[in-house]
Order: sequence, then structure tokens, then C-alpha cells
Amino acid sequence: MKREVWNKVLLGIFTVILVAIEFYSLKVDSHYKWDFVFLIVLLWAVYFIRDKIKLHPFHFFLLGVFLVLHDIGVFDTYSNYYFGMEYDFWVHSYFGLVSALMLYRTYDLVGPYKGWFKYLAIIAIVLGFSAFHELFEYAGAVLLGEGEGVLFIGAGDLDEWDTQKDMRNNLIGALIAIGLYWIYNKFEKKNVSLGRKKRI
Repeated sequence: MKREVWNKVLLGIFTVILVAIEFYSLKVDSHYKWDFVFLIVLLWAVYFIRDKIKLHPFHFFLLGVFLVLHDIGVFDTYSNYYFGMEYDFWVHSYFGLVSALMLYRTYDLVGPYKGWFKYLAIIAIVLGFSAFHELFEYAGAVLLGEGEGVLFIGAGDLDEWDTQKDMRNNLIGALIAIGLYWIYNKFEKKNVSLGRKKRI
């Protein structure tokens, strides 16, 4: 399938999944019912700017998985530990990974940043996304109180160092993504030097 078709298919699949989780959230009257609005807007917004950011279906798939991973917090996953780490750690690290992969591809294909400054820009933007989320969460806590979900302070957010840890975890994910792309580009350059066609 062409990339455009794959992106459209993924949009439909993740929209259905998020809608299904929303119905469950409404049924149990969870605060996650409000998260649906922000998650679905983010999913569709990225789809609408897909041409500008040169969105690859694999990255769109990873983004959809991230949105679902966050939304299944309605099942109290943020209270759990997996492989010795809080669920919150995995979700934030994964967000950093996905965001950095998408940004790296965009800058690789359309700029404006090149060389080492590209890496700094990716890290700065991922941390900016992280800071925006933390401020958004803080505003929700001040206005609406404790609970769970994007607008509420809940499980996974009760540590006094939560904001710093979340930003650190986003940074870890971003650094892993940059490392993966760096390795990928090394192999691509080797393929080109051997006369093989470069894949993007």
C-alpha cells in the first residue's frame, strides 16, 4: 500500500479504538472521558499536517499506540509497575521516542535544521512538548482537583518530583530515538556507497 493509504487506514483504526475506550470511560464515569477530546484532536491534527511533516505510516502507527497507551489509564494502569518501573515512566519515555522520530524525519527531509543543531532542536522541542503537558496538567489540578487523566493529577503524578521525572523520561526517549536514527543513517550511507538505493 502507498503511504497515504496506510496513514488513512491507521487514522481509522486508532479513531475506532479511542472511541471504544471513550464509551467505556463514559460508562464508568471516569475522568478519562475528557482525555478523548485531546487525544482525538491530536491524532487528527497530525494526520492533517502529514504532508508538511512528511509523516511516515510507521511513525503514525507509533503515535497511535502512544495515544492508546495513555488512554488505557482508564483501567488504572498508571498505578502499576512493569519490569520494575512505573507505567508513567514507560509512557513518557515512549512519547519522547515517538516525538523525536517524527521530528528527525521531518528535519531530515524538509529542514530547517541540519547537523548537530538538528539534534538540539529535536531535544528542545520534545522538552517543550513535555513542559506544555506538565503545565496543562497543573492547570487542570488547580481548577479541577485530583483524579486521573490529562486534566487531573492522579496515579503516576503524586511524586513531588513528578514533573522533573516526566521530562527526564521524555528526554530518555528522545535520546534513544536520535541514537536509532543515527545508526539507521550510518547503514543507509553504507548502502549508498555500495550502490544500493537509499530508502526513506
